[in-house]
Amino acid sequence: MKYLLKITVMTTLTALMACTLSVHAQTSSENASPIIADLDGNGRISRSEAENMMNSPALKSELFNAAVEEQSRFYNALENSIRVKLMKLARAYGTPRWSFAIEMCERSGLSAADAERIALAMKVQPTKGKQKTPATVTNEAPIIADLDGDGRISRSEAENMMNSLALKSELFNASVEEQSRFYNALENSIRVKLMKLARAYGTPRWSFAIEMCERSGLSAADAERIALAMKAK
Repeated sequence: MKYLLKITVMTTLTALMACTLSVHAQTSSENASPIIADLDGNGRISRSEAENMMNSPALKSELFNAAVEEQSRFYNALENSIRVKLMKLARAYGTPRWSFAIEMCERSGLSAADAERIALAMKVQPTKGKQKTPATVTNEAPIIADLDGDGRISRSEAENMMNSLALKSELFNASVEEQSRFYNALENSIRVKLMKLARAYGTPRWSFAIEMCERSGLSAADAERIALAMKAK
């Protein structure tokens, strides 16, 4: 009889503990405010939810006027591919790349004002996950047209630079050292082509080289500037 009573008491206590834990979990869940723009409440901000937020003046106002903690929850909940793009945007802020970053944002339908608010908000976000070894801080200015700040100029970044009057002007009017950093950072396949272009300058092959450049959308004037810059390296 005592054995049965002991089992009954233990069973009752276990049930009470389970009930208490369940109520506590439910209360904690209810007390956590929903993440801004998380329409389905799954704790993640998908691409469609992010786009809906940027098209909703009310949600944008809620986000931009929220406390740092609330903004942090939103940015940390973003789909990873979106977070990466916004981190690149934040790194471009306050550098010569900012005007180009704004140009790209406006092409995607994001206003300059909203881009600036997002960049500033991303700069104050705590690092997610494991702490990385701090990068060596240098006083070097960012490389012209290096939008993602990885120290390399990809084909798409080079093409975007050649389609941007502001970036072309910045490159062609930069010091020899700054131009050298740009050309040294170019993707290898692009560097090889530009070196061939430079070697053709002032030779009978130059007219043919110009013809090839113009077929690729590069003007004769820009081709000459590039050839001279490559020769001065």
